Amino acid sequence: MQYGAIPTNLLERIALLAGKVPVPLMDSLFTIMKARGLMAANSLGVFEGLSRGPRSADELAKDLGLDATSLRLLMRSMVWAGYLELRGDQFSLSSLSRKTMIRGAEMDLTGFVQWNYVQWRMVEQIENLLKTGHGVDFHKTMTDPDEWAWYQKGMMDVARFDAPVLAKAVPVKRGARKLLDVAGSHGVLGAAICRKHPPMRSLVIDLPKAIQHARALAESAGITDVVDHRAGDIMVSELGSDNDVALLANIVHHFMPDQNIELLKRIYASLTSDGTAAIWELETPDPESRPNEGDGAALYFRLTSTALCYSGKEYSRWLREAGFTRIRIVRPMLSPGSVLVTGRR
Repeated sequence: MQYGAIPTNLLERIALLAGKVPVPLMDSLFTIMKARGLMAANSLGVFEGLSRGPRSADELAKDLGLDATSLRLLMRSMVWAGYLELRGDQFSLSSLSRKTMIRGAEMDLTGFVQWNYVQWRMVEQIENLLKTGHGVDFHKTMTDPDEWAWYQKGMMDVARFDAPVLAKAVPVKRGARKLLDVAGSHGVLGAAICRKHPPMRSLVIDLPKAIQHARALAESAGITDVVDHRAGDIMVSELGSDNDVALLANIVHHFMPDQNIELLKRIYASLTSDGTAAIWELETPDPESRPNEGDGAALYFRLTSTALCYSGKEYSRWLREAGFTRIRIVRPMLSPGSVLVTGRR
């Protein structure tokens, strides 16, 4: 999906086609103002403050303890961005913000937007990455409990979009009882698969800093009846020997290929006969293909973890090296840019 300068009238369209629009100015300034404005509106309670009905900027500023003049400018910017609507002097939520920027909404992304404060600081390190080849490695360096809470909530916000896709697509043998959710945090993805295949239950193994927030998120999601949590490091912790399914969702991009192959070998040993290993990931484009948004994702994960995104072919090769057979690659239409690669023991 592309993101960039979008003309809103005929004159702008002509200017853009004629090459008269200063696109780098818009890409470098408008995008950060839109992103940071959205973050501020979320963290300072603007969207929640409008959830009960339209308000003027003066009224909302008084309630939130903010400067009215500055708030009005922010809210007008959010109208331009599609998150608010304006009639007279009354601002109200748009359908987009009502669906995504209110806690508990249908597609609640408030946690992910809050997590963007940490992502913002990480992206500031991109020049250092390019000079040294070393990223932030935030799983090791992030110590603030609040930031870990934002991270876990943000990942759960995103996982809700993937859960129904995985529940339908991951192959599960008849009579399966146990799913290992590798670094699965909140457990939403594993829970969706378990609900599809009762009486299967899920065990999440994740870092202690993640677990302390993940369990509360699982309770808020109403999935603790099928999800248990255990603190540990997936690269060294015991994985068991009776797992029917092992789910590696959005985790292998944090590790280098040799680390992932070693992890898959340990997962293979933990599975029952005919058990499934399922890798769910963003897919990096083949180096010889046309560049797309997957290249941006690969750069992001290189920055945040000093690792890489990989292709479906690479995931398949790792599974074969670990001993898996009946390997299958699926690219769901409803999750563009993502790939599911499964193998059976």
